Amino acid sequence: MADTTTGKTRLGSGTVLLAFTAFGLLWGMYAAALPAIKRNTGASDGDLGAALVCVGLAAAPAMFMVGRLLDRYGRPVAITALCLFAAAAPLPAFAGSVPMLVVALLLFGFASGSCDVVINSLAATVEADTGERVLNRAHALFSVGLLVGTVVTSLTRAAGVEAAWPLVGLAVVTVLLTVASTGRVPARLAAHATGETQAARTRRRINPLALRFGVLAALALLVESGVQQWSAVFLEDEVHAAPGLSGLAPGVFAGSMALGRFGGHWLSTRMSDRVVLLASGLLSGVGVLIVAWSGSPLVALVGFAVAGAAISVAAPTVYGVVGRSAPAQRRATLVGATASIAYVGLLLGPVVVGLIAEQTALRTAIGSLLVVSLAISVAAVLVRAAGRESPV
Repeated sequence: MADTTTGKTRLGSGTVLLAFTAFGLLWGMYAAALPAIKRNTGASDGDLGAALVCVGLAAAPAMFMVGRLLDRYGRPVAITALCLFAAAAPLPAFAGSVPMLVVALLLFGFASGSCDVVINSLAATVEADTGERVLNRAHALFSVGLLVGTVVTSLTRAAGVEAAWPLVGLAVVTVLLTVASTGRVPARLAAHATGETQAARTRRRINPLALRFGVLAALALLVESGVQQWSAVFLEDEVHAAPGLSGLAPGVFAGSMALGRFGGHWLSTRMSDRVVLLASGLLSGVGVLIVAWSGSPLVALVGFAVAGAAISVAAPTVYGVVGRSAPAQRRATLVGATASIAYVGLLLGPVVVGLIAEQTALRTAIGSLLVVSLAISVAAVLVRAAGRESPV
């Protein structure tokens, strides 16, 4: 929409919410396809865990780089990142061996990281410019998209359709919608008139604010990715659920995350960010213990729901604090740096669970995430934000 005062495009929350929904749909279809991907490639638990680390390995540097590019070039970077992720999302489902899967996941991770920092920076810009709280709602719609994507993939798999084809169809639609929405994205997210020189930006490669909150978000993403990316495999291998049911596990997790984030949006207007993060860590620990002790698909799904609802609010809360505290001309850079550090958790989550499962059992591996959940609560008490805007 146009800002009648300045004549420039003003970023609206609707554009941001649509982007998060599309991002979630693509991720949901990918997550529900993991059992099929595991079978198609002949990967063991350890092989799959090691391959999944490639997602975070490629995403982290992409986020650090794309945040800077977004601050400098604006709209072209945002549109390119969204289209790139849509194109890369189906690639893992076409892998026929573990080496092919590694390459596909590297491309998927780079594209996902690029898209992630773009949509989070857009949401942070809306929050900072308008005062409207957007990030928890946006992440909730990501989770809704994730849920719908997993349900679609589960239904198509049950009907005998290869998991890759729904991903291809959605990728095409996403690219078309992104191109059609180009005019809704402002040419620049902020004016670049003064602020820091390029030399000063180069010296400050890791801002202390980004480092502190990046580590906190990394703990949350470790739990989130560790549970989510192994949930379908857990149901099939540990509680012997049918393939049509096992594919719903990431969807149940995503659905509970959506509810948690809608609730987190309500809580964020009434409680401090510290309280929200403290509760997130404690309750997610309860959820992973329920999963680890489950003896049936129903109990496991309850555990996934508790863990998903609890951990869901942590990352968007962190990104909101950083976005509101950052100067406008460096907002995408700092959000990108925070997210880049946070993606270390996304990198470690699946591989830690896979490696522990290889040495012990998948139940033990999931239960071990309790330690990380408790660390989130401790960090929430200790970490403080800079800037007058932050309630932490």
